[in-house]
Amino acid sequence: MTGEAVPILIGGLFAWSIYRRVRRNIGRQKLRPRRIITSITIFSVIGVLLAAGSLQNPNLLYSLSGGLLLGGVLGVIGLRLTRFETTADGHFYTPNAHIGVALSMLLVGRMIYRFILLNSSMGALQANHPPPPPLQSPLTDFIIGLTFGYYIVYYIGLFVHTHDRKPDANPN
Repeated sequence: MTGEAVPILIGGLFAWSIYRRVRRNIGRQKLRPRRIITSITIFSVIGVLLAAGSLQNPNLLYSLSGGLLLGGVLGVIGLRLTRFETTADGHFYTPNAHIGVALSMLLVGRMIYRFILLNSSMGALQANHPPPPPLQSPLTDFIIGLTFGYYIVYYIGLFVHTHDRKPDANPN
């Protein structure tokens, strides 16, 4: 029973984290500078760790770098499409749902595909051939870089915006 419960728990946690990520891309959100800084830090640290792990394979490093660059451009576009609102209640923003949701679904789809591919190849492998590492695909690294680049630039833009505005004295 324990062996069956672990994949179910991991799958449930994965589904919940996907729901939270997609939910943050839809509707009006309160600007929370501490949460934004935490997100920037997490994405940056994981990105640096992935880059460090890709140093031995230039194709992976180029893919990750290209994804980060293109993701940064998408982050600027996402900021331009974001509606900001400052009231007496604080700073709010409404992100463009299409870009964030599309990137999240692209990443999730690729991760599910890689998981299925790696699990199906595990049965076909012989004992003397180890399975391929899960993040050793240039396309996967590109999509991860695309997602990370987008969110790093987008969150930096949100953080800068929180310091540019003061609440209106007249909320009308």
